Amino acid sequence: MKKNLRIVSAAAAALLAVAPVAATTFAAPASTVQAAETTVKVPGVITLDRGSNTQFSLSLNQTQKDSLLQQIGNMPAGAEVTNVKVTSVTAAGTDGKFTQSFTFDVVNGNTTVKTGVKGEATAQFASQQGTPYFYNIKDNTVIDNGSTVKLNNIANGFSASDLLKEIRDNYAWKTSDASGSKAEMTTTASDVESQLVAQGLKRASNGDFDYPANGFNLKLSAKSENGNTASITVRINADVNYNAPVFVVDGKVYQNNEVVDGFLRDTKENKVIVNNKLNDKAVTAAVTAYVQSAYGNSYDKTASELDKHQQKVSASSLKIDSSKVNASVAGVYPVVVSATNPAGYTSKITLYVAVMGPTEKAPQEYVKADNTKVYNINGNVVTEAANTPALAKGAAVYTFGKVTVNGVEYTRINSENSNLFVKSSDLTATKPDTTVPSQPKTIMHNAYFYDKDAKRVGTDKVTRYNTVNVSMNKTKFSNGIEYYEVIEGGKATGKFINADNIDGTKRTLKHNAYVYRSSKKRANKVVLKKGETVTTYGGSYTFKNGKKYYKIGNDTKKTYVKVANFD
Repeated sequence: MKKNLRIVSAAAAALLAVAPVAATTFAAPASTVQAAETTVKVPGVITLDRGSNTQFSLSLNQTQKDSLLQQIGNMPAGAEVTNVKVTSVTAAGTDGKFTQSFTFDVVNGNTTVKTGVKGEATAQFASQQGTPYFYNIKDNTVIDNGSTVKLNNIANGFSASDLLKEIRDNYAWKTSDASGSKAEMTTTASDVESQLVAQGLKRASNGDFDYPANGFNLKLSAKSENGNTASITVRINADVNYNAPVFVVDGKVYQNNEVVDGFLRDTKENKVIVNNKLNDKAVTAAVTAYVQSAYGNSYDKTASELDKHQQKVSASSLKIDSSKVNASVAGVYPVVVSATNPAGYTSKITLYVAVMGPTEKAPQEYVKADNTKVYNINGNVVTEAANTPALAKGAAVYTFGKVTVNGVEYTRINSENSNLFVKSSDLTATKPDTTVPSQPKTIMHNAYFYDKDAKRVGTDKVTRYNTVNVSMNKTKFSNGIEYYEVIEGGKATGKFINADNIDGTKRTLKHNAYVYRSSKKRANKVVLKKGETVTTYGGSYTFKNGKKYYKIGNDTKKTYVKVANFD
C-alpha cells in the first residue's frame, strides 16, 4: 500500500509542478462567470451600410475588438470578442450619429472568460450616394425641370421667406439611392429674392412682392450627404391669382375660371330672357365682382369678408358673353362673365342660365338629388358631358323623350336635338323638398369656421353658449377631426365647426382632480377620481397662473379641470 501511495504522490507532485503555468487557462463554469462592471466603448465612429444594416446591426473589426479587450484588462493571450448583440439604440442627432448599447462575451479557445460585458458604440449610416430630385410631398410625384409648381396659399404681398416656406411645406428633395432619404435644399431666401428681383416682380414699399398674373420662374438647388448636387427650374404659379377679381353668386365665392353651381332663373325683379334675348341685367343682378381678394399674406374666403375689405367692380363694367344662349329653345346654356380690376387683372366665371321656353311643348321634371350627372350618348356609348355642371336637387328640367342604353333608361333634356341626358331614375315629376335637415346645437367653446379642406375661413367665430343650426351628422375630414356643417335658411353653407366645440371629447383622468372656477378658486367641493371619464369641450384655456384648463360640464357654469390631470 505504501508503495502505491508513493506512486500517487509522485504523480500529484508532477501535476503541481506544471499547475502554475496552466492555471491562467481555467475558468469557472458559465453559470458563475461575472459580467464586467464598467462599460467599454468602441473607438471612433462606425459606419453602417444602408443596404445591409439596421441600427441594431453591429460588426466590429479586429482593431476595435482588441481595443475592447484592452479596456477590460487582464485578458489572456488568445482571448476573443464574440456574441456581439445590440440591446438598445438612442435616436439619431442632427448630425445623423446615434449610440448603440451592446453586450458581448470573451472566450479563449473553448473556454468562456466573461459573459454579458457591456459596450457602447457611436454609429452612423453611410452617406447618400444618389443624385437629388424634386417631388411633390402630397401626391409623391417627381417634378421635372420646367414643370409648373402650384402654390395656392401665396397671396398678394409675399416675401422670399414666405415663398420658400410654402415650397418646403408642399415639396421636398430626395436622393436616388436605396435609402430614399431627404437631400438638403441649398436654395436660400436670399437666392429667391435675387431671382424675383431679376425677373422684375413688382414690390410694395415694405419690400413684399406682388404676385404676377402669369407666375414666374424659380431655380431650386439641393445637395446630398456626400455632396452630390442638382438644380431644377420650375414655373411658380397658382390655380388662382389672388390679385385678380373675385365673384360672389348666391352667397358663394368663385375665383377665376370656376363654374357657378346651379342655374340662373327668372326672378320677380328680372326675367332671364327678354324679347327673345338674354337679359344682361338679370346676370349682373345675380353676380357681384370685387376688385381683388388678396391683401398682405392672406385673402378673403367668404362673401362677408369680401364685403368688409374689398371694393366692388361696377356692374356696368362686367362683360357678358351669351353667344351660346339660344333664347328660343328651352334648355340650359353657359354664359361667361368677365371682370377687370384697376390693376389690369381679369377674371371670368361661367354660369348657366335656364331658358324655360314654351311650357306647353315639353313636360317638366325635377332632379331628385344633388350632384346629379349629365351625360352625352353616342350610339351605345354613354359618357359624362364635359363642361356641364352636375344638377342640384330640385332643379327643373324640360324633357324630350327617353332612350335605353345597356339596360339603363336616360331622359333627354333641354331641347329635342340636344345631346344631354340624365338617368330617368334621377328625375321625379314632383318637386322635392330641398331643405337641408338641421339641428340646433349649443357651442360650448368659441369656435372658428372651416372649409371642406379643414382650412380656417376668415376670422369670424361663434362664441360659446350661443346656439347654431348644424347638420344632423358629423363629417370626418382627412385630418381625422369630425366637423358639423353650418346650415342657414335650410341650406348648407360649406362652413364647418369642429364637433369638439359642441359635443366635447371624453377623456380619462390620470390623477384625482379638483374642479375650478378660476386659477385660485374651486368651483365646488367635488373631487373627480383617477380613472373617471370626463367630457371636455374644445381646446384648453390658459389661466392667469400660466396653467392650462379644460372646460367641463354641458352648461354655462365656470367649471374647469387642469389639463395636467389627463396627462
